[in-house]
Amino acid sequence: MRKSEFDDFETSDGFLNDAGDASFENEPEGEDLDGDGEYPDDGAFPDDGDYPESDEYTEADFSEAEDGYADEGSDDPEGDGVSGGGNDDGGKKRGLPLAAKIGLIFLGAVILFAVWALGTKSGRGFCMGFVARFVKTNAGANTSDTDDLVSDLAIPTDEVPNGTIDVAEDGTIKIIDEHGNEVVDTFIDPRSEDYVTTYLIFGLEQIDGAANTDAIMLVSINTKDNTIKMTSLLRDTYVKIPGWDKNKLNSAYAKGARGAETGAEARARGAALLIKTIEQTYDVKISGYASVNFNSFEKIIDRLGGVDIELGEKEANYLNTTNYISNPDNRNVTAGWNHLNGNQAMGYVRVRKVETLGGSNNDYGRTVRQRRVINAIVSKYKSTKLTDLFSLTKDLIGYVNTNLTEQQIQDALTMIVNNGIYTTKSFRVPYGETFSDSGEAGIYNGSKYVTWTLVMSDEQLQDNIKALHRFIFLDPEE
Repeated sequence: MRKSEFDDFETSDGFLNDAGDASFENEPEGEDLDGDGEYPDDGAFPDDGDYPESDEYTEADFSEAEDGYADEGSDDPEGDGVSGGGNDDGGKKRGLPLAAKIGLIFLGAVILFAVWALGTKSGRGFCMGFVARFVKTNAGANTSDTDDLVSDLAIPTDEVPNGTIDVAEDGTIKIIDEHGNEVVDTFIDPRSEDYVTTYLIFGLEQIDGAANTDAIMLVSINTKDNTIKMTSLLRDTYVKIPGWDKNKLNSAYAKGARGAETGAEARARGAALLIKTIEQTYDVKISGYASVNFNSFEKIIDRLGGVDIELGEKEANYLNTTNYISNPDNRNVTAGWNHLNGNQAMGYVRVRKVETLGGSNNDYGRTVRQRRVINAIVSKYKSTKLTDLFSLTKDLIGYVNTNLTEQQIQDALTMIVNNGIYTTKSFRVPYGETFSDSGEAGIYNGSKYVTWTLVMSDEQLQDNIKALHRFIFLDPEE
């Protein structure tokens, strides 16, 4: 008869309290202790209760060897690790080590989480929300409150604003005169479409209290053709700046930030006026911005460990003989491929007076260089070891300032991931020959501070707006 699994159990010392199926030479009368159907004779045990020890089983019979089975001296006829061929349920078999079990459980949990996170809408939403919170929490952490302050000396004395800029919480701006009244200006409602979201990215050149935007780019996420459109805006383009007279596009930020008392206020006001200027010029709705200044740009490159850029002979010679690379010790680049540090890469993206490798010159050449460095940054980031990715990302984000909300960041990530948007396309405005160069190193349009600017006639401006809308919104050719 098979006994219950609860008949045999171990004590803390590792031995059985009751073997249960052990045989004794003499069994008490009337009791079948071993279940063999044989009952002992009366008087087999003394009346004083002092029962003799069994010679058949000793304490050693129940000890285990290192392999989990009984010692060689025990009887294991079945070879199942149970001594004496008795109750199998009482035997102990060796299992996986505890560490291995924990590892398997953890691996299984990771696999299940990955399947949920990547394979379900709710999972992807959770991941995008986590990333958005991470970005928003760390953005701008490595910039000080004095960054982006603009000196009054940065604004030419012959330019008189109609008023200062007041930025609302939603990013909209008002032009306020010296008496605190709103200056009425006619603004168009820039074009927007449900399938396109556009952001502004710009880099600030801050020298002697100035804050010119040397790099200006629109990034548009299009869910109709599942592409990311990058449009470079030539910084020297002559445009109407709300609240001011016409001037170069790259001066709008400084005019908006003028008079700010903190870096945060300067960034908000400067970016708001730059966005408003672009929206009113090119008729494209901008949902938010991200920016870095020159100092942060160099630190980003250095944190990545440098980037690989191919230089032409003219570029290399120019960088080694001018102050575009601000540290003289770094003026040692050569024609061909170079591993540039932050200071060298900063000099490279600023060059415009010599042609790029490939022939582009002037401001067009500069935008080409900027896109090449951006691509090099992305390539270097993608090659980062997984174990270093978290700390690297945290550091890089800390150099970037943005007004995007956590929800906006999550929405952008969701659009890209859910639609599988990994293709990028590039464009620039003004494009082709739809502008003219002022051709003057001195005064243009009455201001000695506006030099070598790119001028569009009204007709040329409309041509550029149509071309930009075809690129971003997929408008058909007329």
